[in-house]
Amino acid sequence: MAKGNFTGTASSAELLAADEYRDQIVIQKTNATAVALGFGEAAVAGKGIQLIEIGDAAIIRGAEARMQINVIGNGGTGTYQTGDIDVRNGPNPSP
Repeated sequence: MAKGNFTGTASSAELLAADEYRDQIVIQKTNATAVALGFGEAAVAGKGIQLIEIGDAAIIRGAEARMQINVIGNGGTGTYQTGDIDVRNGPNPSP
C-alpha cells in the first residue's frame, strides 16, 4: 500500500507513477480548489475525472489504477491511498 498527499499546479503533474501491481487507488479532495485527473495521459483542467467539492473522492480499479496518474488544479490539494479499500458515505455507514 502507498499513501500520501498532493497539491495540484497550473499544469499537469504526476500524482503517481505507473505500477503494474496496483489494483486500486482512492483519491480524495481536501480543499475547495477543483482538480482534474488524467490516467495514462496529461490531466486537463475541466476534463476527465473532476473533484470539485471538499471530500469528493474517486475510486479507481483495474487497468486505469495501474496507469500513471496525473493531476491538475492550481492549488487544489488532496490525499490518496492504494490497496484494497472499501469507502462508504456518511457519518454512520452501514455494512
